[in-house]
Amino acid sequence: MMNDAGEPGHARRVREYYDRNTERFLRWGKDDGTRNLHAALWPPEVGSLAEAMNYANELIAREIEGCPYPVTSVLDLGCGVGGSLFYLGRRLPGVRLFNGISLSPVQVRRARERIPENQQDRFHFEEGCFLELPIERLASDAAFAIEAFAHGPDPGRFFAVHARTLPPGGRLIIIDDGLNAAVADGSPRARLLDTYRRNWLLPGLRDFDTLQFLAAAQGFRLVKHQDLTPYLRLGRPRDRAIALLVRLLGRRMERATYLRALAGGDAKQKCYRAGLIRYRLLVFENFLTDAGR
Repeated sequence: MMNDAGEPGHARRVREYYDRNTERFLRWGKDDGTRNLHAALWPPEVGSLAEAMNYANELIAREIEGCPYPVTSVLDLGCGVGGSLFYLGRRLPGVRLFNGISLSPVQVRRARERIPENQQDRFHFEEGCFLELPIERLASDAAFAIEAFAHGPDPGRFFAVHARTLPPGGRLIIIDDGLNAAVADGSPRARLLDTYRRNWLLPGLRDFDTLQFLAAAQGFRLVKHQDLTPYLRLGRPRDRAIALLVRLLGRRMERATYLRALAGGDAKQKCYRAGLIRYRLLVFENFLTDAGR
């Protein structure tokens, strides 16, 4: 973990990826002004792009509302430019403190610029790795990660860290892709999955059973599992245009940072269609007290 091939080197690559791409994602992405950098979700009750972009945030809000204890502080693990936290701030007026952490100083700066003047003490954003948290400062009643967990190189350590940042009974909420099918090494399916992992920097992509095992080893039990994949819209006109570009340029797409992101997104869509990954909501409860660890 602590050598150049482990967490520091990987964290640097993720930071550079978002430092270089965030402005492009915001400029060219379709988010209807929500400033979210995650997938739109279209369940039957959603009728607008803004609602679809905020639906993952709404799921987080509902889980926080449903916590069996008062939640006064929330931590976003991979906060982007603050889209999720600002939504939660409006949606959950009773929560006193929202903290966000991102590897990207570009994202942190953009998030800080958007803090309302009269809520400077309510929202805090800082640069850092969610595997290296200053626990005494970022301990929270609930924590969540939307499309950030799989960027981490050590899922077991992720759960170990957050077993200490959350109180007994505290909720850890993850919305992210997970592996759904085994693939043979060297097969076309394995190469497709590798294209997605490589271009989106996802060493933490794991199957559902492995995540449950790693979480349980650190004192977390799964209290909710929802498959959100049916709410994704695949094969939009923009997606088809990117797929054509990938066919034309092949591995040359990986020579430029933004084109690399597009190549990864195209592989991601193909992984969904092939049944290799699923987009899931997982809610874990921290059930071991300090004395029980």
